[in-house]
Amino acid sequence: MSVRIVFYVVALAVVTALIWRWNRGAQARRFRRAYPAPNPAWGEADADFLGAFETAFALRRGSARNLPPEATPMEVYLVLYPEHCIYDDSELTRFLGALGRRLGQAGEEALGRPLGELARRWRAAPEGGRV
Repeated sequence: MSVRIVFYVVALAVVTALIWRWNRGAQARRFRRAYPAPNPAWGEADADFLGAFETAFALRRGSARNLPPEATPMEVYLVLYPEHCIYDDSELTRFLGALGRRLGQAGEEALGRPLGELARRWRAAPEGGRV
């Protein structure tokens, strides 16, 4: 393989990593600006639900406790991806998948429901499975 091709591949990987890191940093700043402090409404019983939300949205551990229970998953998504961003639905799809595994069925209407309501349904569902 030519040295030029190897250099091109390495440069492309470095630039891609820098762009990814910059984007993740921008999302973290937007999240912290919108939700600056932990919300006392969340209890220890909500830890599994909040952990699933953090995993789906790729948030830092413990940061979902900053969300108000009246916020919806779609509102959080729009904080992370404002109108000038390129949208994808991977976070929302992962979150709906986690809800579906826990609750048995979760349609797109769940994205407009408050997180507090979804957490109550999550707690009421049997531990390892469907309702």
